[in-house]
Amino acid sequence: MTNDLAKAKMTDEQLVRATLEGDVSAFGTLVERHWKMAVALAMTRIGDPADAEDIAQEGFLKAYAQLGRLQDPSRFPGWLSKIALQLCTDAVRRDIRQRAALRRHTIHAETQHPVSLPVYSANPGLTESQVHFVRETVRQLPEKFRSLVIMRFVAGLSAVEIARQLGQRPGTVRVWLHRAYVILRRDLAPLLEEVGS
Repeated sequence: MTNDLAKAKMTDEQLVRATLEGDVSAFGTLVERHWKMAVALAMTRIGDPADAEDIAQEGFLKAYAQLGRLQDPSRFPGWLSKIALQLCTDAVRRDIRQRAALRRHTIHAETQHPVSLPVYSANPGLTESQVHFVRETVRQLPEKFRSLVIMRFVAGLSAVEIARQLGQRPGTVRVWLHRAYVILRRDLAPLLEEVGS
C-alpha cells in the first residue's frame, strides 16, 4: 500500500524511468493515471464506448512495448495520445474496409431478409432516435470542441486535467468548453423542447 502511495506521487517522467528500469507496477500507475484520457480521446474518433476502451487498452500495450523510444519521458501523455489516435485511424480504416467487403457479400441477403438490431443506450430516458440525435450533434462539433466535450463528460476530466493532458492553460480550456456548450445548447434545443414537453 505504501509503495502504491509513493508511486501515485511520482511524476510521469519518474514512472516512465522506473518502468524502463524494470518496475512494471510503475507502468500500472501510468495506466491508472491516464486511462480516462485515453478512452476519451478514442471516443472522439470511435463512437462506441466499448471500442474506445479496447483502443485505449491497445494503446497502453503499444506504449509499454515501445516505451524505450519515448525521447522525453515527461511527455508521456502526449505520446500516448498520438498512439491512441493513430490506433483510432487504423480502426476506422479497417472498419470501412470490412463494411465494404460485407456489403459486397450481403446485398442480396439484406434485400430478402432485412434485420433490425436494437440500439442500446446509456440513458434509458431517451428514445433511440433521441440518443442518435445527441451523438450526431456532438459529432458535428468542431474537432477541438468535440474532444473537449467527450473528455469532460465521458471521461469525467476537469478543465484543469484536460488542460494538463492537452498542454493548454486551464482558462483556455474553460473558454473552449463554454463555446462548445453554447453550440450544443443551440443545436440540442429541439430535443430539450421535446423532452421537456
